[in-house]
Amino acid sequence: MSVRRLTHPVAARSEHAQTSDPDLLRRLAGGEIGALGELYDRYHEPLRRFVVRATSEAEDVDDLVHATFLAAAKSAGRYDGRPSCRPWLIGIAAQLLRRRRLSFGRFLAILSSVRSTRATTADPRPALQARSDVERVLVQISEAKRITLLLAEVEGLSCAEIAAALDVPIGTVWTRLHAARRELRRALKEGEES
Repeated sequence: MSVRRLTHPVAARSEHAQTSDPDLLRRLAGGEIGALGELYDRYHEPLRRFVVRATSEAEDVDDLVHATFLAAAKSAGRYDGRPSCRPWLIGIAAQLLRRRRLSFGRFLAILSSVRSTRATTADPRPALQARSDVERVLVQISEAKRITLLLAEVEGLSCAEIAAALDVPIGTVWTRLHAARRELRRALKEGEES
C-alpha cells in the first residue's frame, strides 16, 4: 500500500517562503516572472518606507517602488548573490531617485516652493506637530547625504553595503555620513535654541 503525502496549504506557503533571494533572482533572470512577485511580497514594505523617507513623502512613492522592482527584473542576471537582496533593491531605488532628481530637479523645486507657500498660508501648527524635528531637518540635508544617512541609520546597511548600493567609493559614504550627522546635530541644536 502506498502512502501519499498531503501538504497543507499553509505548509506549502511556508516552504515557498523559504526560497532564498539569490534563487529568486536566478529564476527571475531566467524569465520566471512569478519570482518577481515573491520578491515584491518580501521587500515592497521596507523599500516603500525607504522611498518615503528619502523623498519626504513624495506623491509618486508607489511609482518609484514599482519602477525599482521593474529595474530589478531587468538586471536580475547581474545580481551578485548576496543572501539578502534588500540592500541591492534599496540601491536600485537610490539610483532611480538620483535620476529622478537630475531629470525633474527644477520641476520638483517649483512644486516644493508652491507646496511650502500653500502650507504657510494655512495654520502651520498642525503640520509642524505632525512632523518630528528630525524629519524637518532631514528635508534640509542634500539628497545624497539624506539617502546615505537613511541607508545607514534607518535601513541598517553597513558602509560597504551602502557603497555597493549607490555605486560610490566607501570613502564617499563615510564623508556623506559624517557631514549628514554634523548637519543634523547643528540644525537640531539651532532648533532648540530658537
